[in-house]
Amino acid sequence: MRKRGIILLSLMVIVAISLVAVGCASSGSQQAVSYRAEIAPGTLSVDEYAKYYPKQYDTFMRTSEMSNEGSKYGGSEEYDKLVQWPFLKEIFAGYGFAIEYNEDRGHNYTLEDVSKIKRINEKSIASCWTCKSANISGVVEEMGDAYYGANFHDLKSKITEGITCANCHDPQTMKLVITQPPLRDTLTRLGKDPDKLTTQELRTMTCAQCHVEYYFAGDKKVVTFPWDKGTTPDDILAYYEEKGFSDWKHAKAGTPEIKVQHPEFETFSGSTHAEAGLSCADCHMPYSMNGGEKISSHWWTSPLKTMNESCMTCHREGEEWLKERVFYTQDKVADTMATVGNVNVEAIEAIAAADAEGANKALLEEARGLQRKAQFYVDWVGAENSMGFHNPQLTFDSLSKSLDYAYQAINKATEARTGVAAPQFEVKAPKTNSETVKLLSEKS
Repeated sequence: MRKRGIILLSLMVIVAISLVAVGCASSGSQQAVSYRAEIAPGTLSVDEYAKYYPKQYDTFMRTSEMSNEGSKYGGSEEYDKLVQWPFLKEIFAGYGFAIEYNEDRGHNYTLEDVSKIKRINEKSIASCWTCKSANISGVVEEMGDAYYGANFHDLKSKITEGITCANCHDPQTMKLVITQPPLRDTLTRLGKDPDKLTTQELRTMTCAQCHVEYYFAGDKKVVTFPWDKGTTPDDILAYYEEKGFSDWKHAKAGTPEIKVQHPEFETFSGSTHAEAGLSCADCHMPYSMNGGEKISSHWWTSPLKTMNESCMTCHREGEEWLKERVFYTQDKVADTMATVGNVNVEAIEAIAAADAEGANKALLEEARGLQRKAQFYVDWVGAENSMGFHNPQLTFDSLSKSLDYAYQAINKATEARTGVAAPQFEVKAPKTNSETVKLLSEKS
């Protein structure tokens, strides 16, 4: 009798499971992606994708939210970084970023924000649209490289969509793809086929379509990623030095300066998380269950707002402990950047004062070369949107180099003005334990 009851119960469970399975299968939202791919090639509007992927769309629309909650150095509320970091106005003197430099809002605001920022003027070029719209690949296909140097305002009628699903997905298969011409061109130039990346590579490289350092190359002002020597700050500075590239001449120092953009990808590369095999999406687009369906969040925001899904899948220390560790790192970076930024301003003032007094021209040019490097490294940290957390070691190394170059620039400017060189103590340090033991044994 007991055996018959067990069999009957088992049959009931099987039937119940079958009913649930049938119920799921009958729901359009539960079907495999390949069966839902009814979107026409070339579709750009996010509203069209929303018809088939409403849950992902709902998370995407959260990028309209304006909140700094959970994050000390970021968020999506609009404010001017020139107020947050006063030294920036001084180091960008003579360039558009000294006029207005706002914190990025969510991806839904890309077209609005680039159109209203005071840096955009009647002479601005179309390259400034490149990371703001899903239309760009089509416009470049139509216009070729002539797109980049065209007038920003003349192309406004062609830019109808902001960032949409089409920036990263094939509309029919929904597979991740590289659509932005600058990244496709860069990868091809470096011998890597943009259409043969692994899925995990694409979960970072689709973000690297925009969250990177770039410059406007040549007379056509083509958006170009300076990765030919590598992607570290040292590699990219060496690339610019070899090219003799500069964005503008500093209004006070007279230095040909480089404006770093937003090198999240380059900073993340080589970090602890990157070396562990994680992608941008693992932390910024965590998986969650939504109505019985596992989806990847398209609310691109700080992982501090989604710690359970973003962090706790790997970490076991507890949310509060992890958050405090993040803030500890960011606070140290912020304090150091403020100090280093101020010394950079002192270097600019020292060069300007020396120039006003008719200082030695050759030594003054050396001072400018040192100040250019100092500014590049501190701007790298300031322009990168994690306050150092993406790669603390690289961040502090960059700030250290900035501080060193800034003091060297001050000393060289002083020498140019007074003719007296600053005392120097150039002895290699630090030495490893094995090197020290070897030196001691050689002396004995």
